[in-house]
This record gives sequence, C-alpha cells and structure tokens, in this order.
Amino acid sequence: MNYEDVYKLHLQLLSIYEKNQRYSGPHQRQIDYYKRQLFMFAEANVQRVFVLNQLLKIHEKTREMLVSSCADRYFSKTASIEAEFESGM
Repeated sequence: MNYEDVYKLHLQLLSIYEKNQRYSGPHQRQIDYYKRQLFMFAEANVQRVFVLNQLLKIHEKTREMLVSSCADRYFSKTASIEAEFESGM
C-alpha cells in the first residue's frame, strides 16, 4: 500500500465521519484549521495523510466520548432497575 492508497482511504473515512456528525465549538474550529491546512498547504501525500490523521483523531475522540456516555447511561439505568427489582422483593 502506497501513500496514494492511504490518502484515499483516509479521505473515505473522513467523509463518512462528516456525513454522520456535525460539530460546534472547539472541535469545529480544530476541524476547520486542519481542513485549511489540507487544502492550502499540504502538497505531498505524506503531508496530506498527516493532516487527515489529525482530522480523524478529532472525530474519533468525540466518538469515544459518545460511546462512553452511552455506556454510562446504560449501566446507570441497569443499576437503577436492579435496585428497584431488589427493593420490590
């Protein structure tokens, strides 16, 4: 796999993230910054892959927070249901 292939795969993954999530605040500012870097300053595929990695890290960090939040809510709901069940017996 060469840098051109890696670049194309990164672009595909980034487009999927962007279709499914919109950001505001600091994450959006970071995304905008790296997109400017990607389209204005990155000339070689190695540079583009580096910038795309930075963009993907932002998306994955946010995704990690969502997964953690969902897990916390799920397990707190499960704990409260178990507590209700035990108190009803």
